[in-house]
This record gives sequence, C-alpha cells and structure tokens, in this order.
Amino acid sequence: MVISIHSVRRVFFPKGWILGLLMLAELFLSCADLDAQRSPFDPAWTSEASQILEELDFFTDRSIYMCEELIRFRALVSVSGPTGAGPWSTVLYVELVSVDGKRMAWGKYPIRKGVSSGEIRIPADLLTGHYYLRCYTRWMRNRGPEAFTYLPIRIINPHRSELYRVNSTETDRDLLPVHSGSERKLEFKKHTSSFERGDSVALDLLLSGGQLPDSISGCFTVVPLSLAPSVSHYSEQNPEENFRVDFLPDRYGPSLSGSVKYPDRGSEGLPPALIHFTLMGDAAGYFMCRSDSKGKFTVGLPFRSGKLEIFVQPEGPDNEAVEVRIDQDFDPRQIHFLLPPFTLTDQERKQAIIMARNVQLSGIYGQADTLLNHTSDDRASLFYGTPTRSVDLDQYVLLPTLREVFLNFVPGVTPITRKKRTSLLIESENPSLSLYESLVMVDQVPVLDVERFMSLPPAKIKQIDVIEDVYVKGELRFGGVINMQSMDGDMAGVDLPDNSFFIDYLGMQPAVQQSLSPATLDDQIPDIRNTLLWMPNYTLRNGLANGISFIAPDYPGEYVILFRGLSDKGEPVVAETTFKVR
Repeated sequence: MVISIHSVRRVFFPKGWILGLLMLAELFLSCADLDAQRSPFDPAWTSEASQILEELDFFTDRSIYMCEELIRFRALVSVSGPTGAGPWSTVLYVELVSVDGKRMAWGKYPIRKGVSSGEIRIPADLLTGHYYLRCYTRWMRNRGPEAFTYLPIRIINPHRSELYRVNSTETDRDLLPVHSGSERKLEFKKHTSSFERGDSVALDLLLSGGQLPDSISGCFTVVPLSLAPSVSHYSEQNPEENFRVDFLPDRYGPSLSGSVKYPDRGSEGLPPALIHFTLMGDAAGYFMCRSDSKGKFTVGLPFRSGKLEIFVQPEGPDNEAVEVRIDQDFDPRQIHFLLPPFTLTDQERKQAIIMARNVQLSGIYGQADTLLNHTSDDRASLFYGTPTRSVDLDQYVLLPTLREVFLNFVPGVTPITRKKRTSLLIESENPSLSLYESLVMVDQVPVLDVERFMSLPPAKIKQIDVIEDVYVKGELRFGGVINMQSMDGDMAGVDLPDNSFFIDYLGMQPAVQQSLSPATLDDQIPDIRNTLLWMPNYTLRNGLANGISFIAPDYPGEYVILFRGLSDKGEPVVAETTFKVR
C-alpha cells in the first residue's frame, strides 16, 4: 500500500500586487474597529484577497470505527500568498458529516505552527454507513464548502442492523481525490516480521538513498492492516469567481462575527455600532468591537474550552435602536455525496467483531477516553485582573440608594449628571482618565443606562471593584472600570436592554493525550486497543534516534506501522511496514 500526500501548491504574484496584499493582510490584523478604515469585506478587495490560499492535509489513526469511539487526527495547514507577519489561521473546524451533509459531531481545535491534532467522538446512535470528516478554517469558508478537505471513513453500529439511508433529492456529487506530488519515502530498519502477544516492538526509521532532512514532522499510527487509514482526502475544484470575503481568519484565536441592522436605515453607509460581549459563568471575560460601514463585525475570543454562554449587547449611536445577527461558527452549507454500497471484506468483518468487543470492554475498564481535564484558563476570573481597590458592602451599613453608596463608601468615584445623562467619574492622578467615560458594569456586563441602574437597591450588590487606569479595547478607550458584583450573580435583577440576548457558544476542544500506547499489558485486563499506537506530533531529527516502541496486541493477525508527515522543506514523507502477531 502506498500512502499519498498532496504537495503544497505555491502561488507567485506580480510585484504590483504585493503592496496591496500586504495592506490587506494588515487590515485583517485589526478587525476590532472596522469603521476606522476601509472595510475588509468591501468587494473591491476580493481579487487581492482571493490570492491568499489555505490548504489542509488531514490524517486519522484508522479508516473504520465503532460508534462511541474517538477518531484521532492530525491536520497540517499550509497557506500561500502574502499574509503578513504572524499566523493566518489558528483554529481548525472539524465535523463528522453523513453522505447527505448532515453534521453528526463537531469541534474546534487550536492550530499551532501550522499543525493541529485532536479527537472527535462518534455519537452512540449513528447508523452503520459511510461518513466524512470535514475540515476547514474560517478563511476557507470564503471559497465555499467545495474547498474544504473531506476524509472518508466507515462507521459501524454493532447494536443496530440498519444502514444509513439518504432521503434527500439533492444532486449527489463525486468528490475528486487530491493528487499527490513527489514524495520522499523513508524505510524502517530491518526488523523481526512476527511477534508473540505482549512482546515489546521497537523500530527505527531510515531515509532510503540519502541523508535525512534536518527535521520531519508527522504522525505514527499502528493498527490492524484491514483498518489502515484512507490513502487520500478529497475536495472539489471550486472556481475562483465564487470567492467572497465573508469571514476573516482566526489569526489570534477563535473569533465571533456577525452584522448589525438598523430598523430605520438601509444596508449601506451605516454608522458604527458598539457590540459588547460578556462571557458568563466561571470563564468570565469581556470583549467589544465596532461594526463597519456595511454593518459587519468580527471580535476575537480567548482559547476557552467547553460550552460557553455569551451575553450580547448592542449599543447604537445616540441610543439609536440596533439589532445584532451572529454568524454560525460552523459552516451550515451542505454537500451531498454519492452513496456507495456499504461492504466489508472477510478480514474487515472479523476485525469489526474484535473492535465491537473492545469498545464494550473499554467502558468496563475505563480506558476509552484520553481527553484531559480543562486547563487553568477555565478557572473563575475577572477580565480586568486585580482592581485598584475593592469595596465589600457587607462591611458597611446599608444605605438606601447606590448614589449614596458611591458618595460615602467608594472614594474617588463620583456620580455626575450632564444633559440628563448620568455617569460615574473616577478621580485619578492620571490626567488621561478624565478624557474618556468610565466603563460601568454589573457582573462584568456593561451598563448602558447608568441612571436606570442607580435606582436598584444596594442590598443586591455585594462588592464594587474600581480600576483607576485607562482601559483599552482596540481603538476604544475608557476612563477606568467600575464593576459591581451582585449578591446572586444575576446582574442584580436589572432588566436586560432592548435587542440584547444570550447565545450558547462552543469553545475549543480540551487538550488530548499526545500518544496512545500502554507501557505493558496486564494479564488480568484484556487488551482493548483498536489503535495500538497513535503519536500525532512526532518529529524525526537528523542524527538522533528516530524510533518508536509499543506492546504487541493480544489478537493474532497482520498489522501496519505507518508514518506520514512533511519535511522542513514541505516535502511529503511516508514510511510503511507490516508485522504479524502469532
């Protein structure tokens, strides 16, 4: 079996385009205040932006899975075109889809130095059939779903006899394999061709007919030969005229995008609106951005994992009513594929029986999951860090109004009313503070109508934090921050502003274990590995030991050891060997 990896296509540009494209890239770097400059969503940029091309190489540990298993993968993201300094995309979107395009499972994974790896769980109720892993970045969405990478896999549900059926009348498509360029092949050193159950297997890699490059980054997988991963991934050729900038790249982490609508205005020449975002719960945080002249906006979010709740609050100029529409973070467009017959060879059928048994036993022996606990980034926090001073109202006599609380208990903060508009002024030795209005919040949610909030009973406020420094968000400046923490974490019962709402947002997938192989087998516990070894991030280095080791499985049969990756010069590299277990 030959493993093919397509080569990175490189695009060269006439000198006259370079400056314009670099300006475009710099524009994408600063999307927090789009109204301050020409919008990157302007169709005038389309021709230049279309020259920035991202491609994906995608690898999995196997080609056949059982329901409830984890699919382990590695992705290589390459970008061509003048993207400016720094990364272009830092978030990979992975979906498990059916042949008629329905999304069955999904997740977001960090891309670091062009590499992403992770795991996605197969739902327990899927029917047996053909499925695809669909992978893309936000920037790739501008070319449409035809430009995404699709990797075919087969999934078996041992508890149900039905096959997945397609009821759609949509026209089916036959995906084209991504053709390979030249590849460099590595060879394993000569090794024993057969082993006994529980033997220690160790192998080293050599480069056939030449010296190793300085480094080769790739992934190792060891599986039964009948489960060897797919040799190709697929995509459709998509005409460049379909390209349109609807999404900016996730350059510095995940991002949220959308548009604003003024009920009494058209769709062009719109005034900028402020959109406030507050991460609720333990993973608290606050972000904001402005919309551009077309009403579009993009805001960067932190690398937080799990399911998050975000409070969205728009603020129109001069209190003008404005509505917000949030883009879906996963692409909703579907592609319908040709449905081939679902068949298994005799060897695949035998292996499927073993796999089903192992999945069932994994629930008993607790070795099914490799997802790690959330990182410390998910702990409860205040987005502004340590306040300059903090006032605990439980330490004071209860006063009838919040205005009196600030005048008596919070030194340096004065309620003032100008032109029938109330605000809180922070006094400070920093003269810059007086140039901007303070940011007033309750439970880290901005308060746009301070006068209305001042009418709340102080008994609902537990603590007041004050930051005596200019707070900067993009090109926005605030004369300090005042955050009031409510007794019950319910924003003190204040009525939500018009057109504000909560959304559920899927954060990043938690970190995963970097390799999968026990050091030894326990005679008292059955061997339940369907993948014997998975090392998604392995770097071969010239002059150093480049080897792997693992324990031979309990089940007799033929197994494949496969390495796939890229050299430091971008050359596809593959190595493959087999062994038998007696």
